[in-house]
Amino acid sequence: MQKSPKSLNRFIFLIFIAFYQSTVGFGNDSRDENIVFLEKKVREIIPAYRFDRIQKSPIDNIYEIIFGSEIIYITADAKFIFEGGNLQKVIKENDSYVFENLTKKLSLLGRKNILDKISDSELFIYGKGNKYINVITDIDCPYCQKFHNDISVYKNFNIKVRYIVIANKDDSKNRLVSAWCSADRNKSFSLLKKGKKIPKKDCDNPIEQHQIYVNSLGVNSTPSIFLSDGTLILGYETPENVIGKMKN
Repeated sequence: MQKSPKSLNRFIFLIFIAFYQSTVGFGNDSRDENIVFLEKKVREIIPAYRFDRIQKSPIDNIYEIIFGSEIIYITADAKFIFEGGNLQKVIKENDSYVFENLTKKLSLLGRKNILDKISDSELFIYGKGNKYINVITDIDCPYCQKFHNDISVYKNFNIKVRYIVIANKDDSKNRLVSAWCSADRNKSFSLLKKGKKIPKKDCDNPIEQHQIYVNSLGVNSTPSIFLSDGTLILGYETPENVIGKMKN
């Protein structure tokens, strides 16, 4: 049966739409051969990861892997992924892939460089030895006080504890200055850790400089434990756990 002109026009229109969609899709990205490559590569690199689509980003050779409101960036060659503020290098090992966190690696080095430049003469120091940890502490923090109770364990393992102090209030700053200026610095500091009062003292001191170090290290919680390579342990952990991580 011959189609009416109206039906024929509708038929031609539908054929045109089907042809257009198969040729260019819903956007320019569907013509990008890199997207086809990346879709296959992402499924290969992270088999369990689900995504809605991959599309070009505003930056050349960078693509967006989109899943709902979550976005991960990947280079056109699939060798680098940027997610959660971390740049990850994609490395193939045998039949699977692993990720090297380049951001974390650089951050470790940066923290280590800062800490290595801080002299023992500027810090509250407990113990001796070549092995050491750096600890950001607050004299009024309960978990910092719990950590301080473990000092003898670290000393038994010949691990030196280097304290950098946070003084968020004038009162805590004044007490820390008094401890620093006392005849027995460590004894006075330990008394403050136990909530005890010590005689008020004043002298040249590095307590203000400690605040600059804390800001440079980018920490705002206590205790924050830094191993000698810059590895950060957030919060209290037993000496056994900390020493175990030092060995690894």
